[in-house]
Amino acid sequence: MEKLTENRTIELLMPHLVQQGYEIESFCLGQTRGYDIVANRKSEKLLIEVKGAKAHKDSPTKRRDYFNSGQIKTHLGKAIIKCLETKVAFPNAKIAIAHPEDEQIRKAIASIIPELNKIGIRHYWVNANGTVTLEK
Repeated sequence: MEKLTENRTIELLMPHLVQQGYEIESFCLGQTRGYDIVANRKSEKLLIEVKGAKAHKDSPTKRRDYFNSGQIKTHLGKAIIKCLETKVAFPNAKIAIAHPEDEQIRKAIASIIPELNKIGIRHYWVNANGTVTLEK
């Protein structure tokens, strides 16, 4: 199974959002700071924090071929904090986290996703074949 980088996950998620009627306002690839994806649909704003299953090949922090469960949880923790800060900055926006559809990531965080939904953070699973699932 292909391990997706954050960039690849963003590239696969954007066409799905467009199919859902969103217009992509902006996106960040690489080590750029900002929201990974900002999309709009009618008067609705959607901000998505995207994580990958492995580092980019030129990443300054690349250590292994993929992230282990400790790294996955650390990345999720940072994403949750960013989402909560985003909720404060944009109280009317929809907020989401996206991860590659990946067995290790699922094992590490799947049980937490219903709790994220309860606090208003949606979750997308992005498959290497381009299919995307919004987990409710």
